[in-house]
Amino acid sequence: MQPVSCRDRWTDVPTAEPTAEPVREPLIRIHSPSPEDEVRCRALLEKAGLSPEAQLTWIAVRGEDPDRVNDLLVEGGALGRVVVREQIGKLIGFVIDHGPALDERAGSLRANVTRVLSTAGLSSRWSPRPEAEMGGAGAALHEYLMATRGGFVSWERFTGLFCRREPDGESR
Repeated sequence: MQPVSCRDRWTDVPTAEPTAEPVREPLIRIHSPSPEDEVRCRALLEKAGLSPEAQLTWIAVRGEDPDRVNDLLVEGGALGRVVVREQIGKLIGFVIDHGPALDERAGSLRANVTRVLSTAGLSSRWSPRPEAEMGGAGAALHEYLMATRGGFVSWERFTGLFCRREPDGESR
């Protein structure tokens, strides 16, 4: 896999905290809508040199960047998506629907962030920022989305705005 760019790919806007190395997560869950698409997803991942695993209702890969894995699936024509991408999309919808003044909805915003992390199996690696910080983080995301006309929200940007890394956190 090629290294992650330090810029959001669709808008060429620098990410919140660019890094030279890809953001690698110990576990990346992939949701596939059908058995046929699961086969397609597995084939695309294997072709890219990854080792997909079966985990209950998910396909999982380890030690990769969630955005790059999702890109592989999209470019290959699969319908399956990395779970964090699906959940971040829901969070974006919430932020756009409620506008930039999100202090009063900080609890709901924090619940959305918690859902992203728990569904992804990364809640022991990342934790949501305190509720007091959520309104500002949501406003910053709203401002970014408006300035970039709906620019891509990378995993790196999401975690930079809404999460704190847990010391020695492992994924479940």
